[in-house]
Amino acid sequence: MFIPSCKEVVLVVALSTSATVIAAPLNIERAVELALSSDPSENLYAQRQQQISAMGVQSGQLKDPMIRLGLANLPTDSFKFDQDPMTQLSVGLAQEFSRGNTRELSGQRYQILEQQTGYQAAERRLELSQQIRQMWLSVRFANTAQHLLAENKQLFARNVEHVRGQFELGYKQSQDLFQAELQLSKFDEQIAAFSQQEQAYRGQLATWLGAQAYQPFDSALPQWDATANYVEQADTEHYTLLSQHPLVLVKKAAIDEAEKQIEIANEAYKPAFKVEVGYGHRNSRDMDGSARPDLVSGFLSMDVPLFTDKRQDQAVISATRGKGVKQAERDLLLKNMNGRLNGQVAQVQNLNLRLARYQQTLLPQAKANTQAAIQGYQSNTVSFDLVVKAFMDETALQLEFEQLQTQQYQSLAQVRYFQAL
Repeated sequence: MFIPSCKEVVLVVALSTSATVIAAPLNIERAVELALSSDPSENLYAQRQQQISAMGVQSGQLKDPMIRLGLANLPTDSFKFDQDPMTQLSVGLAQEFSRGNTRELSGQRYQILEQQTGYQAAERRLELSQQIRQMWLSVRFANTAQHLLAENKQLFARNVEHVRGQFELGYKQSQDLFQAELQLSKFDEQIAAFSQQEQAYRGQLATWLGAQAYQPFDSALPQWDATANYVEQADTEHYTLLSQHPLVLVKKAAIDEAEKQIEIANEAYKPAFKVEVGYGHRNSRDMDGSARPDLVSGFLSMDVPLFTDKRQDQAVISATRGKGVKQAERDLLLKNMNGRLNGQVAQVQNLNLRLARYQQTLLPQAKANTQAAIQGYQSNTVSFDLVVKAFMDETALQLEFEQLQTQQYQSLAQVRYFQAL
């Protein structure tokens, strides 16, 4: 009797578990996670943040000090260093200081730009998540439509067998049989068309998901209770919600950065300074033969911004107008986003009503109509044309219901984008 070793048992369990994981249907949020993990823009924004951070550190530093070396007052008749008492070999050190708090404000400005890049990265993640959800829902609809048509084809095939049996007994006309077989072929064509759509959407998803875009999808629709509740309670003013959206926060950061530009422009009214110290060595001697003393010098230089109307005033005006432009851009963005969100909320609310009508009225009526047509045909009181029409009307309504449900969740996905979810 063969008894597997412990190592072999562990290997079999591991392989079984792995196969289970691979075969697990891909749900919508897992698809989003896979797409986000493979998005190269994540690294792009991270690199940009590091770049801006480094620029902020650099902008907050003093300029490098300058060293001055020179030879002063060398006589041209002899070019001797010890001939004239004014001749000296000098070395100096100079340091410039920027105006007021310009360096500190510049560092703060780059911190704002770094935050802005973070908001841009967050908005990119939301946009990509929304795109993946839209494609996932499209794949699900195409796949669901194929299953629905396949089921209806099987149901219709039973009637075809009944027609074939009646035809062989001479009770039905050949036209009914031909029409039934033609309708079966139409089912095959519809299934092929939806299969083509599914593969096209999966091909788009493969850009982000790779081979996992072709594995089975979870047929269950996502549970987005927070979004559904927001739609039910929403009014036409969404500015409180939208003010925290990363896309709006990008504009808010631009306004804050413009405010720092104004503060930096105002610092231009303050003087800039330069401090310089020097040491001069003399090699000449006095008349009594003693060495002449070396010289030390110091300077404080500053510019005086007296004529400000063409420089500092204009810089402040430009920075102030720049802030106004950024504020107007944010306000326009908020209005645009509010309008788009209102449109999606109305879309979901209307679709909810239509779906309820399908579930409560249209689908039950279509099913009852199909059953009545089949019974009427079997009792020779209804033509086969009416059976086909009733069957196809029911199938069309079922497909319309699935399509409306897909549109409903695609609109909810759009609302989730505005919710920053």
